[in-house]
Amino acid sequence: MKINILKMGSSACFSDDYLFQQIRNGKYEAMELFFNRYYTPLCRFGLTYENNACIVEEKVADIFIQLWNNRNILDKIKNPKSYIYVVVKNSLKTVRKSEQFHQQIDETINSNSMFSPSREQEIIENEQKEINTNLIREILDVIPKKSRQAFELSRIDGLKYKEISLILNVSPKTVENHIAIALKYISRALDSYKEKCVR
Repeated sequence: MKINILKMGSSACFSDDYLFQQIRNGKYEAMELFFNRYYTPLCRFGLTYENNACIVEEKVADIFIQLWNNRNILDKIKNPKSYIYVVVKNSLKTVRKSEQFHQQIDETINSNSMFSPSREQEIIENEQKEINTNLIREILDVIPKKSRQAFELSRIDGLKYKEISLILNVSPKTVENHIAIALKYISRALDSYKEKCVR
């Protein structure tokens, strides 16, 4: 089936509710836009339940297929974003917890520099980037599971506390507490890292 996204425009132009309505009406372009909007964040979220990325990707893809095949019942869903996260959680919650999290570190570019960095400088920057990546992974690995999930959904995926509370099946106040716990762990780990660097 040929997908013509140009007919519908950019994903950002449409709300989740509108896309669900269009999917229910059999508009495959809307399904493609919804898939592109949530596939990557859902895979990242899935990795907190299962550390095999291939399994997570397959499960998430299957969920979108099921969504399309059961599109006639989408009018019963009040919050598409929370719904899709809960479906992923439920499909992966019986699988063992993720042991690794692939956190991307944005490359820092020195806009003031007029010269391209030397090979030595490039090696130093790459080593520092690897240290930062490893540090973030270590920090995330020690944060309790629920706090880590709440933190990632809030800070990485940009979900509101109410949406996270629906996904994790807890109150918004509990979400706030989980995020506060995660921030304490991060703060302690960074302080510890700074102390090691000073020695």
